[in-house]
Amino acid sequence: MLKRIAAVLLLVGLVLPHSCGVRPVVGAWDGMSTTIMFGIPVLVTIAYALHQLVPALARFHERHGAALHGVFRAVCLVLLGVYVGVALDDDVEPRLRIATAASFVVTGALIYWQQSRGTKTQRLPLLLLTIVGVATIYAFVGWVADGLQYGGWAFTAAWLLAVSAEVAGLRVAAAVERAG
Repeated sequence: MLKRIAAVLLLVGLVLPHSCGVRPVVGAWDGMSTTIMFGIPVLVTIAYALHQLVPALARFHERHGAALHGVFRAVCLVLLGVYVGVALDDDVEPRLRIATAASFVVTGALIYWQQSRGTKTQRLPLLLLTIVGVATIYAFVGWVADGLQYGGWAFTAAWLLAVSAEVAGLRVAAAVERAG
């Protein structure tokens, strides 16, 4: 039940203003770099919410969990690479470099933590939240000094709630031994 509440709160957070009155569901499509950096996490947020709220989609994810896990893990690593690439640009503000480092550390820790905990299918929702977390932490750390609006606070809180619910579920999952 907690995961469903978090999923609904994430969807609500997408339509609330985050910074400068911009709502992620609308503002994530303004230019190529913005679409990659924020549009992909918006789509993955919707996928996570639908996974929690639509049983038919959850069954699809269960049937194809290993393949989807591989695809979304690649998306996560490419997205992290895009953020690092933007941070290495010469004219980037220092606080955005700090935001990139914070998002890299937190999401990297999530990726590392979930290894050997449950099956790939069981880890898929947390991996989706990890992708969302790249942009969430970047936006929170980067814009909190500029007056992050209530949508940014609500979305970040909903993301933390969802991650904690998924982590709690994976803690009780049986460990999976890997060969080699």
